[in-house]
Amino acid sequence: MLTSKARQELNRLAFSLIHKLKPAPITVGLSGGADSTLALLVACKLQETDPRFSVLACHCIHGLDADDPIWLKHCQDLCQRLKVKLVTPKLNIVYGSGVSPEDASRKERYRALLENLSPNGYLMLGHQSDDQVENLLLALKRGSGPRGLGGMSTVTCDNRGTIIRPLLDLSKKDIENILTALGFDWVFDISNTYLKFERNFIRLKVLPLLRERFIGIDKAILKSAKLCAFEHDLASRYAETFYTQAVADDIFYIDKIDIEDQALTFFVLRRFLFNFSSSAPDFNTVAACYDLIKASNDQEGVVEFADKEIRRYLNTLRIVSKAITPNKDSILILHKNETLCLNDFAYSLIKGRAKNKSFILKSDCVTLDFTYSGSFKIKPVNRVHRREIKKIFGENFIPYWERAAYPLVKDKDSVLALGSVCALGKKEDLKAEDVYYLEIKNLKTGKVI
Repeated sequence: MLTSKARQELNRLAFSLIHKLKPAPITVGLSGGADSTLALLVACKLQETDPRFSVLACHCIHGLDADDPIWLKHCQDLCQRLKVKLVTPKLNIVYGSGVSPEDASRKERYRALLENLSPNGYLMLGHQSDDQVENLLLALKRGSGPRGLGGMSTVTCDNRGTIIRPLLDLSKKDIENILTALGFDWVFDISNTYLKFERNFIRLKVLPLLRERFIGIDKAILKSAKLCAFEHDLASRYAETFYTQAVADDIFYIDKIDIEDQALTFFVLRRFLFNFSSSAPDFNTVAACYDLIKASNDQEGVVEFADKEIRRYLNTLRIVSKAITPNKDSILILHKNETLCLNDFAYSLIKGRAKNKSFILKSDCVTLDFTYSGSFKIKPVNRVHRREIKKIFGENFIPYWERAAYPLVKDKDSVLALGSVCALGKKEDLKAEDVYYLEIKNLKTGKVI
């Protein structure tokens, strides 16, 4: 390729983005390979065209290969040549127990890249058309629907932020030709030859056979991916009204959708779950959630999803962070001006009035008793008769998986409160000056429950 032609291609790639993006900082994931090198050049061209763009290169050190120092030195030299700031976070990759090295590396790499992303900035990656072809075959292997089969977009906005992939219409060979013509070299990652990795097996074993047997198979696969993306886009527009009716934050309201319409319910469920994961949920996860939806209201099933849980409570599905409640046999002392951390929950005595939750504290501490049974009866403030604790939980809409986090608050042998749900005693107690209430915080979510 002539140098002039390569420069035209670089200009085309940059100008195709400049009208789609507001000027903002760009973080480029730089491995040192051909794809990420050209992505960095595109980002620099954007900055040259409009100085309101800024560029940061991020080279992740995986710590799994002896060639790590070679790749690092290459990236340092490249960034010095381009006058681009480089950051080099070290990854902590842990795999096993059903987590593959590929998945663990990808998750940790995205974490590091996103941590180096400026507020309202863009993450630029070097994915190209060969990656799109491989992705579709991998998506077929995973049993993905149209969203997964549709592949990657040039500009993607999701829960991670805005991700830019400017090279999707170029092949690996195209990219290498452009770099050679522009006078840039790149490093080769020997791990790209390891057949134990699924993508490498697809790239080195499956695709060569398909290309030998079917001329133009890459174009046909990319065409199928584009059609799947169109189908998903149309379905998304149709389902938008149903989604906004059924979903609010981390709650899926079962009675807001016709669950007998399985196709619609599956689609809305998949989108609901996708909001809480960097990858689309697989069919089995969505099917398990659908089974939970079809069950009775008192069903206490749980579906594992990413690092969270999907649980049913009354007529809803909820995304729940896994949290370990205090031991059921615990009886502990909590003093004023002290925070007591028990597994994933923190307990504090807060001075002040809280409606129906405050109690008079006559000493400098209380006992937190987790050993009670749900059938134990107490008489909350404003109630005439005693009531079973499990029924009080139900009246206050405390989900069953959180109930073990609520202790009985005691002063010697008298019960002052049921956690942060309600106080016992008399209504006039709330008018006293020296009143307190128990604050319970979920340390996983940071929320007070």
